[in-house]
Amino acid sequence: MTDIDRVITETQAEVLPFESWERLPGESTAAYAAFCAYRDFGPERNIRKAVEAHFRKAEMPLDAFIAKKYRLWRGWAAAHKWRERAADYDGYVDKLKQAEKRKTIEEQGKVHRAITGKMLQVVEKKLDLMDPAELAQGAVTDWVSTAIRADREAAGLVTGKDKPDERTDKNGQITFIPEFEGL
Repeated sequence: MTDIDRVITETQAEVLPFESWERLPGESTAAYAAFCAYRDFGPERNIRKAVEAHFRKAEMPLDAFIAKKYRLWRGWAAAHKWRERAADYDGYVDKLKQAEKRKTIEEQGKVHRAITGKMLQVVEKKLDLMDPAELAQGAVTDWVSTAIRADREAAGLVTGKDKPDERTDKNGQITFIPEFEGL
């Protein structure tokens, strides 16, 4: 390696982020490919399983060849810290999954808040159209309570498990009271 190559490599290491599961300086292409096979094997990984799975896919004869490759991979694993690198990779993948899950929950929350906002508008319109003498106190209280609870759930302030909703049947379908028919 020339002086300029060394300076470039050192500068890249300082400036660019490096993830431990990426190819290491000095790690051969074959060693890195073996690490990738090990890393991608998943939480149940071990070197023997990874070797066997990798070379079965390649449709190569499995016997003494596997034992030889196992010893080679075991040496690479120790030299290049495969266990730690695979654990770092698992953590990274888990963070990605968690971020995606959070994003989905936030998007669902927006939809739920929009729906509960519409529910509150319907209740408001219905209350404006009704003769106060026709309103049963229990019905009004129930409507407002339902809309507020749904709004709070959509905002993440309470969960649906806090209080069961008697307006759903055993299949989870919402049942409407007669006052809302035709709206």
